[in-house]
Amino acid sequence: MYKRLGIALPNEVAGDLVSDNCIQIFVLANRQRRYIDGIALPLSVRDISDVCEHYHHYAPRWLLDAAVFALDDIWLDGFNKKSK
Repeated sequence: MYKRLGIALPNEVAGDLVSDNCIQIFVLANRQRRYIDGIALPLSVRDISDVCEHYHHYAPRWLLDAAVFALDDIWLDGFNKKSK
């Protein structure tokens, strides 16, 4: 596609172990998200803890929680816009 448009391929974003791990924990916690009447509920500390019981995390827990909750806010905003 880029060749057809005459645009150079974008450089890939270099990830790091901690960031990638935080995203993985979010994705796994998001799979167990609860809904009430089609409304997505925010993830809880318990949801993150359930994932951390089975998967290793590299960030300190306070940082992991903050990252997952920030990702959850972004996900919920997108979900709410779609469902309107």
